[in-house]
Amino acid sequence: MTIVKDFAFASGGIFWKIFDRTKFESKDLRHQVLILFALVLICWLPLAGLSFFQLGWTNFYHLFLRDIATQVRFLIVLPILLVSRRSLNKSFNQTISFFYKTKIVDDGNKQSFENVLKWLMKWSNSKLVDVILLILVYSAFYFQENSQINNSNTYAPWHLVDNKLTVAGWWYLLLSLPVLQMLLYRWLYTILLWIIFLRKISKIDLHLSALHPDGVGGLGFLQYTQLSFFPVAFAFSALTAGVLNNMIMFSGISVQDYKVAIGSVLIFVFLLFIFPLLLLLPKLAQVYRQYFMLYSLEAWPCARKYEEELKSYYQTGEEKPDASWHVDLIGSFEKTRDMKTILIDKLLLVAFIAAVVLPFLPVIAQQVPLKEIIINLLGKIMG
Repeated sequence: MTIVKDFAFASGGIFWKIFDRTKFESKDLRHQVLILFALVLICWLPLAGLSFFQLGWTNFYHLFLRDIATQVRFLIVLPILLVSRRSLNKSFNQTISFFYKTKIVDDGNKQSFENVLKWLMKWSNSKLVDVILLILVYSAFYFQENSQINNSNTYAPWHLVDNKLTVAGWWYLLLSLPVLQMLLYRWLYTILLWIIFLRKISKIDLHLSALHPDGVGGLGFLQYTQLSFFPVAFAFSALTAGVLNNMIMFSGISVQDYKVAIGSVLIFVFLLFIFPLLLLLPKLAQVYRQYFMLYSLEAWPCARKYEEELKSYYQTGEEKPDASWHVDLIGSFEKTRDMKTILIDKLLLVAFIAAVVLPFLPVIAQQVPLKEIIINLLGKIMG
């Protein structure tokens, strides 16, 4: 059965509807780059231009150009979050199609599975969620003005001149930052939907098999869907690394003081991008038990019969019993015994650890030699 319906659950919401008016995904690569370039310039270029005219070259260099956090937000994170949607939607559609093609979903559980998909599409396009996200974005304006700008020496040091918001600061708070925040909140919501989706399908009677060669009951393809979130994990980590870089540059703190913060990012990424696959552990454990007990039960009559034939052979020496079934049964038992109940493998762990670590390398390298960092990382990974 071929699924032609589009289950692009990462495309819902007012932000993506506005973005889709550019027909970004139907354009060729050159036009896609131009659209991305234009959107990034709308958020970043006015900040640079207005800051330059108001601050002058010296302060513009020291306060804006050296503000790595702002450059990362709009020149790296924003484009990554914009282009990552396509690969996730494509991967998710392939995943849904795979459920049907492999008969993991068939007539027996099709209705339950499609009810989950209907729920997913309903909430991915929920207008209520759009309203909540917009409230979150623009209510944050108060906190930006009263909290973060008061600490602008590390957050965005070009915001203030004589303790007053610059024109660039107003553009940042009213347009640039809300666009980025809306995109971030939308991605967090998309990840939440993915987590709930996995939870819901874990409750369905999926037709899995302990004998599947992927060693995880036939659900190994979900690992590649999870890997589609790698750019998003990288972008989240890059945001934190950019702020930490500002703290080091403008406040003179040591990166050693922020070991806990870096560790917290790693835990955060683990919870968002690794933990979801653990939701399928009960389902895989059920498949493991089911097949083990099934083969154990079905083996007994064969084993008893073989014992009788073997005993008769030893007594009469007439006909040696066929033991090929025994070899096949042992193979089935071994495959079932070796089946894993956790979808997380070394590739996933290395990928998402890299997504966290890579953005922090330039930050740490300011105080720790890069060669030493690489040697320590390789030692931990290989060891």
